[in-house]
Amino acid sequence: MMTITDLFLLNSATLAPALVQTLESELNPVQHLQWQGVVQPRRRREFLISRVVINRLLAQRLGQDPQKLQFCSGPHGKPMLAGQGSPRCHFNLSHSGDWLAIAIGEQGPIGVDLELGRRARSPLPLAQRFFAPAEYQYLAALPKAQQAGSFYRLWSRKEAVLKAHGGGIAAGLEKVEFVPQQGWRLVNRLDGIDYRVQDWPWQGGWLSLAGSQDDVRLHRLDEQLEIVALQPHLDENP
Repeated sequence: MMTITDLFLLNSATLAPALVQTLESELNPVQHLQWQGVVQPRRRREFLISRVVINRLLAQRLGQDPQKLQFCSGPHGKPMLAGQGSPRCHFNLSHSGDWLAIAIGEQGPIGVDLELGRRARSPLPLAQRFFAPAEYQYLAALPKAQQAGSFYRLWSRKEAVLKAHGGGIAAGLEKVEFVPQQGWRLVNRLDGIDYRVQDWPWQGGWLSLAGSQDDVRLHRLDEQLEIVALQPHLDENP
């Protein structure tokens, strides 16, 4: 049986302020309390939009009232569905700049990461500190013009696996190693799961998905949070 993951992309900068102001009522009580605790305005807006979009997409998929969705934390603190919908619906989200990416699938675990790669400084010091030695050596040997793009591709793939696991970056970037010279083979010292990792160039950066998916469907959300375009297949990089 083919496993399909749906990937939704939204440029939150396109949303009208008047629309954003109406979204508060769509948060459930727990989300509303969490939202009130976010002080920084950009993070506050980001939290509001992402939770409302997740609520809508999950409710539509499960045929439930968005206000009745229940969430809990997994073993490593990763948010997940609780109750009747939990066995058949897995999700994950990522922010970078104004962009939001949400992955939803029937088979878990799922991890998604979006890195737009707009850091001005050389990425090599970060790679030396947080990546596996072989990954740093790979980056350092590349022409300077290719180092930043390859760094963010590695980072995005690694973080997608860490988010599928649930521990995030705190679980250790060095425990998830890729071998670009061997078709981006994954060496997983984190949990031993043979994740399928796919990635695509996006807005000058990289979008990565880790899970057990056989295929990916791409959806775009417009300024009214409506699905306006569907591309049946993304062109996968090796």
